[in-house]
Amino acid sequence: MRFRAAMLLLALTPPIALGQARSPRAVQARYRVRIDPQADVYVVRAEFDLAAPADTVRLSLPAWSPGSYDIDNYARWVHEVRAEAGGRPVFWDKADKDTWRIAAGGARSVALEFRTNPDSQMLQFSEIEPTFAFFNGTNLLVYPEGTDFRFPAELSVETPAGWRIATGLPETTPGTPGRYRADNYHDLVDAPVFAGRLWMDSVIVDGKPVRFVVYPDSAMSGAVWDSVRATITGVATAQNRVFGGPPYDSYTILLYAPFQEMTWGGGLEHHNSQLDALSATFFATRATGQLGDFTRPLLSHEFFHLWNVKRIRPAEMWPYDYSREQFTPLLWWSEGVTDYYGDLSLARGGLWSAERFLQSVNGNIGQVEGAAETVAAEDASINTWIHPTYVDEAQYYYPKGSLLGLMLDIRIREGTRGQHSLDDVMRALYTRFYQKQRGFTTADLLGLLREFGMPDVETFYQRYVNGREPLPYESVFDKAGIALSRQSTSSPFLGVNAQPNEQGKLVVQGVVPGSSAEAAGLQPGDVLLKVGDVETRPDADWAAAFRQRYRGQAGAPLAIAIERGARPLTLSTGLRERTSETFSVKLIPLPRPNQAAIWRGLATGSTGN
Repeated sequence: MRFRAAMLLLALTPPIALGQARSPRAVQARYRVRIDPQADVYVVRAEFDLAAPADTVRLSLPAWSPGSYDIDNYARWVHEVRAEAGGRPVFWDKADKDTWRIAAGGARSVALEFRTNPDSQMLQFSEIEPTFAFFNGTNLLVYPEGTDFRFPAELSVETPAGWRIATGLPETTPGTPGRYRADNYHDLVDAPVFAGRLWMDSVIVDGKPVRFVVYPDSAMSGAVWDSVRATITGVATAQNRVFGGPPYDSYTILLYAPFQEMTWGGGLEHHNSQLDALSATFFATRATGQLGDFTRPLLSHEFFHLWNVKRIRPAEMWPYDYSREQFTPLLWWSEGVTDYYGDLSLARGGLWSAERFLQSVNGNIGQVEGAAETVAAEDASINTWIHPTYVDEAQYYYPKGSLLGLMLDIRIREGTRGQHSLDDVMRALYTRFYQKQRGFTTADLLGLLREFGMPDVETFYQRYVNGREPLPYESVFDKAGIALSRQSTSSPFLGVNAQPNEQGKLVVQGVVPGSSAEAAGLQPGDVLLKVGDVETRPDADWAAAFRQRYRGQAGAPLAIAIERGARPLTLSTGLRERTSETFSVKLIPLPRPNQAAIWRGLATGSTGN
């Protein structure tokens, strides 16, 4: 019956032109999203008023979400599509992987309706549970192809009875949740939506509200809220000082904190909100209010993205193109330097001691120096889109970029005797580029570093950012009274990158040349079960247990139990060791006056002697 109905519709509909004509400009958009937990779907309707009559209109769904540098192709979950023009059903077909071509027949309005559910806890996707749902606009909301994205839009969200809704979008009628507005498509899809049995409260910082929303509501307690409120206040105050005030009327933090094991935790930045995910046990302890080790740096990192990457953006990503990769060599700045400021804000806001800040610096050094090979920060920024298997470059530019941010800050302060800092560079990027609605280039960044007094800018950049020379820890850190010590150690070297799949099995992604894993014949796709006497459970630090169990046993036989093509298999090899360096950073007990002044400037945000 469905095939027959489709054939009848085709016979009554003018054929769609196959050329590349641009869709007419949209002047107004209305979206409706109905959350249906029983059917496990989002029912989406998009309506567009057009500036002129149209014969053909192309509506596209984004292929990725800004901030998550990965092509996800959200159109793969779309089904049961219907199209209308002028209020009547019309023929449609697919123009490409994520574009629907509508035979508008001269109408001045079109609509597309469909069902979808890119069901995943991952931050760039969407999820529906019996008492909760969240979605990203990039997953559900189509746009007219060829548009400039400047059309105003309204969004209505329909939920089961008793659910609450939270999003960074302003309400169409203040105080009436469920209907929202956006000045343009970019802002519309850059505001994830939470719906369900939510806990909500807010704190005023520098005259503007910051709202905190948690699902499930049972993950919160009075003691936890006291800790979160202090964190938000300290972070927002410190970061607002850098730029002279908040760039928003209100800000929303959405936290998904389920009472279940999660093999990851993280956040995704948005225009005036952030979406975070942590298991409830890693988020906080309800009884005492103690926040998990990752909670504060996560909130701080995503908050600083308000400025760096959401507003201060590389030229290659201005404006966003939702249909393809947008390669830029500057993600080390957008993400890594954001990580630096995230940690620095915790110190400046009184939430971290100097020792805790340096502990994070030490961890970043360990990640960079422990990588299988040295990667240029610019190259890692570009490669994140393809997920290399040898070095996880999507994560590599976070710690390396953070260390580069610290070094740039120290060198500017040292070169100008404390009169300027990296804060000045950040402010200039904000006022000269974002506020003029344009992105910045590497040349722009180098020019600002030079302007604010960093010595030998080009040499430093070519050696350590675009180049692969070892970072000059000792020589730069010493200027701020930070001492670094190194110690060589040998440890068992398995040499395998394995990640959990959706079934909770540890799947080999890559094998390091010269390692025990390579000698054993381990291959990508193998499921890792046991290494020697150590079970490789995704929810445990089995790698640390392996190193502890086999330290000092180089050459000893080693059996690796795997599944290959659903068939159990045991591989045999010899244990290999690798010599590595461990690092320790701390403040010099009796610094020289110039060293103390630079450290004081870093820790407080002050300039001048």
